[in-house]
Formats: sequence, C-alpha cells, structure tokens
Amino acid sequence: MLNKITTQFQKRILKKENFLGIDIGTRDIKMVEMAAKSQTQITRMGRIPTPDGAVDDGAIVQVEQVADALRSMVAQSGTKTRRAVTIISGKNVIIRYIKLPRMSEKEVASTLKWDADKYIPLSSGTDLIIEHLVLGDTMEEGAPLMNVLLVAVPRRLVYLIHETFTKADLTLMAVEIEPLSLWRSIGSNVVIRTGAVVNRMDTFIGLDVGAKASNLVVFQGEELKFSRNITIGGDDLTKKVVNSLGLEFNAAQLIKERDGRLFKEEEENLSPEKENLYHVLRESVPPLIAEIRRSMEFYRSQYKQSDPQAMIITGGGSKLKGMVDFFQQEMELRVIPGLQNFTIQEDAELKGHEMNQVDPAFAVAIGLALREV
Repeated sequence: MLNKITTQFQKRILKKENFLGIDIGTRDIKMVEMAAKSQTQITRMGRIPTPDGAVDDGAIVQVEQVADALRSMVAQSGTKTRRAVTIISGKNVIIRYIKLPRMSEKEVASTLKWDADKYIPLSSGTDLIIEHLVLGDTMEEGAPLMNVLLVAVPRRLVYLIHETFTKADLTLMAVEIEPLSLWRSIGSNVVIRTGAVVNRMDTFIGLDVGAKASNLVVFQGEELKFSRNITIGGDDLTKKVVNSLGLEFNAAQLIKERDGRLFKEEEENLSPEKENLYHVLRESVPPLIAEIRRSMEFYRSQYKQSDPQAMIITGGGSKLKGMVDFFQQEMELRVIPGLQNFTIQEDAELKGHEMNQVDPAFAVAIGLALREV
C-alpha cells in the first residue's frame, strides 16, 4: 500500500505541464505555449487583434470583450493547456530599483512593509498591491548591499485581469511586469542566445519595441539591473508616415511594414514615394535613440557599472527593415535580434512558421510562459 501511495505521489511530482504566456497589448493579444521539458521549445503560438477600446495603456477596460478574444485565440491554437501567466503594464505600474543592507528575505519583507512609502507614493488613496524581488548582492563604497526590485500596481487592475481570465476559462497562475518577462526571454542564458557575442558577465541592453511604448532593460550577465518604460513605440513612426503622406493610420501602418526601411544600398534607385518614406522613417527613429542614451546615462550615474557591450532588440517595432543596422550605427554598439535560439515544435498547428524564426513581437509572451516552465 505504501509503495502504491509513493508511486502515485512521484507521478504527480514528476508530471510536468505546459504553460501559456499571454501578452495583452493595445493592438494584439499574443499567446505562447512552452514545452515543460524544454526552456527553448515553443509548442503553440497564437495572436488575435485586441478589441477596439478594450485595453487602455495596459489596463483592461472591457472585460467581456477581452475574455471573448482570449477564448477565441486559445480555441484557434488547439492547445489543451489552461494555466496561464500574463502581464500588467502601463503608467499605472510603479517600478523602483532600490538598495538595502544585506539581510534575509524575511527581513526584507518586514523592512519594506514599514518603509515602502519611502519609495512608492502611497498618499494618492489608490489601493496598491506592493511586491518585491531580491535581484542580487552588490557592493557600494565597501558596504555590502542588495539590489531589490519594488513594484506597486492598483489592486483593481489586478482584479480586472483575474476576472477576465476567469471568464475566458483560463487559470491565472501569476501576473507580472514586462521587465521580468524580458529577463527570461532575452536575459537568461544570453551567451547561448547570442552565439557568444556577449560574455557571461558583460553588461548589455535589452530593448522591446512595442506599438505604444518601448521597454528598456539592462542586464549584467544573467542579472536584471535596471529598466525603464519609454513612451515611444512603433505607432509613433506610423504617425509620422500619416502626417507626411496624408494617409489613414491603418494604410500608413501597412505601407510602413511592407515598404519601410532604414537602410538602402548606395546606388539603389527608389520610387519617389518609397524615397520619401525612407527619409520620414530615418528622421523618426532618433527620438527613441535619444531616450535610450538618456536612460543609459542615468543608469551609469546610479549604478556605476561598465558600459554595455551589446543591445538585443525584440518587439514588433524591431521588424522594420534595417532597424538592427541603424541602431548599431547610431549607438556604436553591437546590436543583435533577440529570440534566436527559440524553436517552434514541428506541429500541424504551426504550419507557416520556420524553425529559429520566432516573431520578435512574442518576446514578452515567451518570457511569461517561461515563468512556470
């Protein structure tokens, strides 16, 4: 009898389940299912347009519409998995990187329970959920310290996310912030994922260019050191095309994705329309680069770490032709496309995808799925 009970317990412990990472964006909802047996194998992917007006700056404002979209996306993907991790983002999320004297995890929790108002504005009357994560040890002027990530989010927004997933018949395992998901998808094991371009202890930048904003993260080796949300994204480039060419937004977006480029051959002859588009886009990216430089200057002044040796870029906005070369030229830094060693399992559900060509727009969703895998 004892042997039977032990065997059943071992089966439950050893059984690994796949998990879903679901990134709910303003334009698209993206889903990734990761194989439990592998941290680089994607078993299914899905994408569906976000219902108009259903998400505002990362906050779900129309629960039923988003739940319906989630149900449709999951059904279309063919997955049987119902356990999911998702993201909370936008201006309502407060992120602070702080230093504390080295202490136990229990002591950190106790300290922040009483001192959180030193770092997070608590006088607004908003009911906040405050969490922390110890990122690692450091030294400052000979004193042993620890780096701590402190996050505060409005409780009502988390409740809305939970309600949405419940209505979509999904079990919500966790809600987290974008820097942590990028930490997993492009930060961990970076030596493997960049073909040893970045040494294990080098400092490097991760940049995820989304539709509404870009998320910059700084890693040293496999440790998350710093992050910043930059309110410039792919839509800002599209708006420049709208204003310059007199097009509707959707038409400008299509033309940007189809014909847009940031580099061309010296003797290449473009049509007047494509030449104009080329110059508009070349003039639209520098504001983003300027914000990256400002962020790195702040990082250097605060952390006094070594200069970054490379930048890894992901996100839908990174797919603009010539983006990698343009950033490399302007930043004078090695720039590498992310997600290079993630593969898609050969499966009938995934026809049309090619191995080692994972859409960089799925970087956040992949990192979310990896949280449980």
